[in-house]
Amino acid sequence: MRWPIKQPSQPAQGTDCRLQQIVARAQGLLARREHARKELAQKLQQKFSHCAQLETLLSQALDYCESQNWLSDQRYVESYLRMAQAKGQGELKCRQALLQSCGRIDLIDEALRDYAVQSQSLAKQALAKKFGDTRRPAERKEFARRLRFLQSRGFSVSQCYQAFDAE
Repeated sequence: MRWPIKQPSQPAQGTDCRLQQIVARAQGLLARREHARKELAQKLQQKFSHCAQLETLLSQALDYCESQNWLSDQRYVESYLRMAQAKGQGELKCRQALLQSCGRIDLIDEALRDYAVQSQSLAKQALAKKFGDTRRPAERKEFARRLRFLQSRGFSVSQCYQAFDAE
C-alpha cells in the first residue's frame, strides 16, 4: 500500500510571521553550532522569505538573540579559528571564509593577528603530515607540488617557503 505524500504547505506570499517563530528558528540553529550574525541572517531570510516586514522582524530577532548572549560574532570568530587550526588551515583561507560569513573586519583582523603567529608552525605541521618531512625536495616539480599544497591550505607564499627546512 502506498502512503499519500504530503506536500509541505507554504504560507501565501506576504503573510505575516511572528517574531517568536523567527527567534525559535534562530535558537534552534544556534543550539547546533555558533553562527555569525550575517550568516544567521542569511539562513533566516531563506527560511522566512515569504514573510512581510521580514527585515524588521529579522533585525529584532537577531538583536534579541544578541541580548540573550546566544549570538556573538566574537565567539563565532574564535570557534572558527579553533576549527581551522585543527584542520591545519592557513591565515589567508581563514580570512576569506570569515569575511564571507561574518563581515566584521575589526574582529577578524584582531583574531588573525594571533593566528598569523601560529600559521608558521601550522604550515610545517601540514607539510610534515602530508609528505612525511619538511625537507626541501631536490626536484623542482616536487617542490612546486608541495608549495601548491600549502598555498591551497591558505598559507602565504612566505609562510610556504619558511615551512621547508634549510639544508
